Amino acid sequence: MSGRSISRAGVGGGGASGLKRIWALLALALWCWLPSGATRAAAEPVRERIPATVIEFSVRGELNEQAGAIIADLMMSAIANTGRFTLKDRLPLTAAAKIAKAQELGSTGLLDPKTAAELGRLYGVDAVVTGGVSKLGDLITVTARLIDTKTASLLGSGQVQDKSIDAIQIKINDLAAMVLASPAPPPTYALTVRTDPADAGVRLLNHPTPYQPGIRLPAGDYEFEATKPGHVARKVTAKLRDRDLTLDIVLEKARYGLTVRPDPPDARIRLLGAPAPYQPGIALSPGDYEIEVSREGYLAHKFPVRIIDSELSVPVTLEKAPLPPPPPVRQYRLTVQVEPSQATVRLLNSKTPYQPGVPLAPGSYKVEIRQAGYETAQVAVPIIDSDVTVPVKLVKKPEPPKAVQYRLTVAPDPPDARIRLLGVKATYQPGLSLPPGSYTVEVSKSGYQSQRLTARIADGDITLPVTLIKQPEPEPPTLYRLTVRPDPPDARVRLPGSKLTYKAGISLPPGSYTVEVAKAGYESQRLTARIADSDVTVSVALVKQPEPEPPTVYRLTVRPDPADARVRLLGSRTEYRPGVTLPPGNYTVEVSKPGYDAQRLTARIADNDVMMTVALAKQPEPEPPTVYRLTVRPDPPDARVRLLGGRFSYKAGVTLPPGSYGLEVSRPGYETQRLTARIADSDVTLPVALAKQPEPSRYALTVRPDPADARVRLRGTSTVYRPGLLLAPGSYTVEVSSLGYETRQIPVRIADGDVTLPVAL
Repeated sequence: MSGRSISRAGVGGGGASGLKRIWALLALALWCWLPSGATRAAAEPVRERIPATVIEFSVRGELNEQAGAIIADLMMSAIANTGRFTLKDRLPLTAAAKIAKAQELGSTGLLDPKTAAELGRLYGVDAVVTGGVSKLGDLITVTARLIDTKTASLLGSGQVQDKSIDAIQIKINDLAAMVLASPAPPPTYALTVRTDPADAGVRLLNHPTPYQPGIRLPAGDYEFEATKPGHVARKVTAKLRDRDLTLDIVLEKARYGLTVRPDPPDARIRLLGAPAPYQPGIALSPGDYEIEVSREGYLAHKFPVRIIDSELSVPVTLEKAPLPPPPPVRQYRLTVQVEPSQATVRLLNSKTPYQPGVPLAPGSYKVEIRQAGYETAQVAVPIIDSDVTVPVKLVKKPEPPKAVQYRLTVAPDPPDARIRLLGVKATYQPGLSLPPGSYTVEVSKSGYQSQRLTARIADGDITLPVTLIKQPEPEPPTLYRLTVRPDPPDARVRLPGSKLTYKAGISLPPGSYTVEVAKAGYESQRLTARIADSDVTVSVALVKQPEPEPPTVYRLTVRPDPADARVRLLGSRTEYRPGVTLPPGNYTVEVSKPGYDAQRLTARIADNDVMMTVALAKQPEPEPPTVYRLTVRPDPPDARVRLLGGRFSYKAGVTLPPGSYGLEVSRPGYETQRLTARIADSDVTLPVALAKQPEPSRYALTVRPDPADARVRLRGTSTVYRPGLLLAPGSYTVEVSSLGYETRQIPVRIADGDVTLPVAL
């Protein structure tokens, strides 16, 4: 048979016999290739598997349109046996056509690297194999390329040619070896960093490999960072060329600036016990220092500061020295003689509470006299150089006129009907007293129609007769019998869409009803029964279902290596066991075992038993992560330390992997601090000093009620009032109440001193 005739029979024919022959050749090719692939996998070290996929090959020339998919499946099998990739499902060419440029697909049939990179981003793979199969004359050519989707670079390519499609299929393994051929690794050199001080931490920046003395690296430029607490971090670039390199890094001790911002600005500042005099921004080593700030006319202030690992700016406000006390002012007595005698007297423009004979300094005072039922009076009283007595008589208020009310009576029929007044708070009762106006009356009783009427009260009592109308009783519906006679007689009868349960001769009102008759082994029937004005009988004969023919089944056996690996049939309800019987079709087989890479394969059962051999690749042992200790030294020592983020709980010397961690240090009475601890390649000790919170100023509030046994409350707060209660500056509402007196609510503002509030009810 010639090359052209083989091509058309194997790939271009499209018939069932041609496809069977292709798969038989594919199985033979894999059987021949597996021993050599297994030998290579045993000799090579275990590598990390790369997620990858194969795109359906493009087809050009006189070939069957399925040739690209078949060649891509062969390529996936060859790549899977290398053990270097974790393969995902093959992608159809249409997925790439949506992204690729039309002219590139049309002209070459191959994907450009940018299109492959976009495919990798969308489908979550790091590598893509793409290619094409073409026929020109008698020669068949298969081209393949391996593209890195992260860098859009070409990693490898290959091409095989032959006149026979059968030979092409056997050469697929050679094509995979060409595409996956690895370049020779570049030479490496040892690099060592020596630090002063010797225990400083060293990091290799912008490189995935952590630094260790004598680390071997390819030639190039590398940036190193040396750090140590209490020293200035330093970055150095090492140029590694064609020999080993030793790099020396010397760290300087850290010094931080201290600035004191005094108020007033010309105050004198001294560093007590320090060798150098203070100046703004003075550079100091980490530690504790004592500062004194002083100025004439102000109280001197001494306080400690602690420098840890950053610049420090301290604001200081001096308090003015107290002035000498003024000479005492002579005071005179003020007495207000009120009528009635129980009236309350207040000094409106003085904080001094009034009491008979209250001593006051010379000046003009405004006096208020108040009593319930009397007109309030205000009197201006000047005090010059003697005691003052002022008589004040209050004028009684006139009595308010009483409101006129009239009686409303509703006479319902029947007498036990319910009566309600709508829109008012008053509950109706016969002879209810109401002020003049319009009222809506509702009268109701079960079995009667409710009524709403408007009653207008003007200048006299009103009696409103209301007679309710009885509701008519509904007539009972007419019912007829429905009987269904099924064949066979024991068939089940239902009324779908109705809450009623069918029984022979069931009574139903006129209408259309859906009847369902069913029995196992028979075809169910649904029909409509119409009931008009008489009983209805319906006969229903069911048709027996034909007996199903038993399907043809074949045996499937999977031989895993290791032998105790677990085998599952995915997407099927049948549980796998050796020699399980299955009907013809495609089945996905999963083979897995802890410590090995799981494999998924497709088993095709056509017209005979199938046996599959699956060897699993062992997974590499994971390396234990490197951890370091983190210790926080708070001031005060009993402060609480928390690790934010919820992954770890803090305790002194907690071990953590390298990274950045959020810390919170708090204690009642101190300001909480949040900071970030960075762990690179050594233990970390972090001192944290908390600043004490200032205590807020509070002032006394005293309420003097009249009568003295009245109840005093603070509205809008949970604080319970007591005489001389200490409160923060702000606005408050005071409520004073007593049985038989009108309750009063008075707003009080506390600013910068104690407040005394007299309240007369």
